[in-house]
Amino acid sequence: MQRKIGLVGLLLLLSSFSVGAVTHVRSISFEGNFVTDDSLLLREMYIQEGDELDYKKIEESVQAIMDLGLFKSVSYFIAEDYLFGEAGSEQADLVILLEEKYYLLIIPRIRANEDATHLGIQLRWDNMWGLNHQLRFLVEDRGTTAGIGERRERVRYNYPNVNGSRFSLHFEFVNQNNVDEYPNQIDAINRKDDIFGIQLSKWLNPRGRNKGWFTSVGFDIRSRENEVVKGLLQDSELSAVVLKMQYGFQDVHEYAYNRGGKEFGYLFDFAHRDIGNTNSEYFNHLLYYRSFYRFDSRPNDNLNVQTLFGFSTEDILGDAAYDLGSSQNLRGYESGKFEGNVKLLMNIEYLTPRKETPTLRYVYFIDVGNTYNSIDDIKHGKFKTGIGMGVRWKIKAFVKLDLRFDMGYGINDRDYQASFGTSHSF
Repeated sequence: MQRKIGLVGLLLLLSSFSVGAVTHVRSISFEGNFVTDDSLLLREMYIQEGDELDYKKIEESVQAIMDLGLFKSVSYFIAEDYLFGEAGSEQADLVILLEEKYYLLIIPRIRANEDATHLGIQLRWDNMWGLNHQLRFLVEDRGTTAGIGERRERVRYNYPNVNGSRFSLHFEFVNQNNVDEYPNQIDAINRKDDIFGIQLSKWLNPRGRNKGWFTSVGFDIRSRENEVVKGLLQDSELSAVVLKMQYGFQDVHEYAYNRGGKEFGYLFDFAHRDIGNTNSEYFNHLLYYRSFYRFDSRPNDNLNVQTLFGFSTEDILGDAAYDLGSSQNLRGYESGKFEGNVKLLMNIEYLTPRKETPTLRYVYFIDVGNTYNSIDDIKHGKFKTGIGMGVRWKIKAFVKLDLRFDMGYGINDRDYQASFGTSHSF
């Protein structure tokens, strides 16, 4: 009897190595996704039930799920209990192992400069309903100018892959005020802004994965009340219905400690007097390119590059279209120091990890750019340059939480500016 059992086992083993034998995926299952819905994960898979077992496609699927940014780690195994069917039709079970992050986070916000200290709080809720919806809510006290308190409230909601489709919806509401006090101390204006926007995006790949080419359309309804606090000017109101379009490419991968890939695109928005109750008319263009390089010899290092060119035909609700000088564009200069309707900017960063703690990385950067009143001014204007260094601390337990501290030196101003943030600089 033992010889017969051994002979049967030997025949089964030999049959698994038979010429032309093909293994197919009998089932795909997920373990560790206590919040995330299976449908979200299956959409990112490059291999489906019934397909031929292909380890390259499995690896691509694992990376695509990791790129969602919802998991600390993603791995897989092939179940050992193969089901032997007819000759050449063996089947196997694929199991994806997931370790979820925390999806609800409350972050205090503190920013100090020479004029005021900004205090606020931000709520981040990721992966709502287990379908990767994102909610951002910010309340910020921005200090006092000319005896008037300045505040900012912002709500953003992103609904990706509506009902499992290739379409995504983005909503935004902003209510804020900012007091401009002029050097002659004659006029001070409290500018009260309201913005409501909707954007519809579509991924152009057949399965609606969140990568590759995409396009989007949308609109903003903007209004501004200019309330004169002191001075001889009259109160006034501005409004605009802004139509927005974008076409771009995105293929950025999330790894254990850094990123890799690139994204680029073109944004166009405009307001015209014939569209809605609009008294601020302009056409605005923005081209962007970002690339995140990794190296085979140093896989946890990054060389990050960003290039931006923006051009607007007119001011936007009385303000210049662009400004530079902050923790996320031209470091080493005061926030919003340079304003204009044309912008040129290049950022280069090199990040390298601390050997004992790869979640902590050192960064060295150079930022070069400027703003101009018109395109003709570019050839006559000089670039502003900021250099510096800082640290990044990737908090793997939360979604897209990368603590950032930079110390920048503005070469043209010969001054230092420190900055802190909770996300990548770009």
